[in-house]
Amino acid sequence: MWSDALMAFGAFGLILLGMDWMSRGLKTAAGPSLMQFLQRWTGKPLHGVLFGGIATVAVQSSSAITVTTIGFVNAGILSLQNAAFVIYGSNVGTSVTGWFIALVGLQFKIDTLALPIIGAGAVLQLFGQSARRKGVGEGLIGFGMLFLGLSFLKQSFDAAFVDIEFVALGQLGFWGILLGVFLGTLLSTVMQASIAVIALVITAVSAGVLPLPLAAAFVIGANLGTTSTAIMSTLAATAKAKRLAMLHVIFNVLTGVVALLLLSPLLWLISQLQHWLFQQPEPAVSLALFHTLFNVLGVLLMWPITSRLVLYLNGRFRRQPIGQLRALDASSLTIPALAIKTLSMETLRVGQLLAAQALAISRGKGTDSDVVDSIRQLQTELVHYMLQLSKQPLAEQEAKALSELVQNQLRLEMTLQLLPALSRHLVADQDGLKPEQPLWQQLVAAHWPQDAALVRGSYRDVMKQRQQLKKQLYQLVLAEKLTNDSGGDLLLRFAELRRFNQQLTKAMLAAGHMQSQYQTPEPAEGKAAAGADIHEDNQKDNMNAS
Repeated sequence: MWSDALMAFGAFGLILLGMDWMSRGLKTAAGPSLMQFLQRWTGKPLHGVLFGGIATVAVQSSSAITVTTIGFVNAGILSLQNAAFVIYGSNVGTSVTGWFIALVGLQFKIDTLALPIIGAGAVLQLFGQSARRKGVGEGLIGFGMLFLGLSFLKQSFDAAFVDIEFVALGQLGFWGILLGVFLGTLLSTVMQASIAVIALVITAVSAGVLPLPLAAAFVIGANLGTTSTAIMSTLAATAKAKRLAMLHVIFNVLTGVVALLLLSPLLWLISQLQHWLFQQPEPAVSLALFHTLFNVLGVLLMWPITSRLVLYLNGRFRRQPIGQLRALDASSLTIPALAIKTLSMETLRVGQLLAAQALAISRGKGTDSDVVDSIRQLQTELVHYMLQLSKQPLAEQEAKALSELVQNQLRLEMTLQLLPALSRHLVADQDGLKPEQPLWQQLVAAHWPQDAALVRGSYRDVMKQRQQLKKQLYQLVLAEKLTNDSGGDLLLRFAELRRFNQQLTKAMLAAGHMQSQYQTPEPAEGKAAAGADIHEDNQKDNMNAS
């Protein structure tokens, strides 16, 4: 008894480890191209649902797709509306794994192939030349471990757990079903893998340990438990991430409530279909069909109300402090290219806040200590995420882009340190900062990368004006209308202003160029909706700062 229980414990560990390896490996193998396809192919609701389902099957993790989708929404690549249907499809995609386990993993002696599959995966993972091949190898190792674990788990159920009276729990009626939902939710939350819970429940049903209605309750709970990943990933996340997490929770709760209310009719319908299609009904197949049916039903119920729900959610979480990141959180690190894009967006925002402060100083308003503290906080956060990104495997282009981001961050840090010098210049000359005002105004209001040429033009104009003023300064010293001390002081001010403008403009132009490099074609409607939201929030901050 105890040896079988320990075997079940070890088998479940193999399943969890296999899921993790399969998810990471397939995401590495298909990640960048898969996510670029997400951006291009989610303009229509049906496309979003199909992609969400296919991507979840590909990486074997609805949580990974959810977190990645949050990252794309943060970056303004996906609108909340398009992302909603990807999340719906992701939930449907989890049921496909249940079908695979029910039809293949438990019906055939696939465990005899598990070790050869692990061996082939190990060869690819150890000796593969490219990251994609290594990813495929890691995915194969996970695939083999998953089904090896399922085989051991089924053996342990047959031997150790067949006498457990789960029927008594089913006899509690509606309260027993609710307890099953709670246990399923708890397991899925603790393990952060609803697919692993579903594999466990399908195996238990197949072994005759768990009654079908109670197993269905566990599956509903596992579905509800997937929202914990979205919720936890948004505890310190952006407003957009919180909106998508709330939408995910609403979808799963609605789907779970409907599944509970229609539990008996759905199980009866599945029973009739099984008797009609097969001579010998299979409980595991019935459970996989139930999982698919109630998720599809949830999508159909959410479809007509999604637009209004998105409008409602877009009005939530709008009061964000200036010092809080708007496009960057942990979800952005799932794909290095996405992290670089969002880091460049936040770099541009810091630059705009600095330009707004310079503009405020030139107008005699002085520096806002709260805004300056917020800029310092943003700089600290950006450095933290750059360090996190540097620890991940990066392609040559991504590593180069990260180095450029660090350089831009240092440029902005130098600009921040030069802000007090602008106030001193204004004390010495009330009109001393007027030549810079058009440039700073342009930097505050610019759309990137579209307005890069206008910014360069403004910068050149300021440099020409300053060059003329330097020539006039030399003439005044030669004409003895200005002492050497006064002339040297003015020249020092010019040099500080030149350094401020140069470092700020260079940092923002470089970040804007990076935006164009990591911008892929996307549906115009989704781009407009997501991009306008980001620019509107940033403009409000800049107006307040200046």
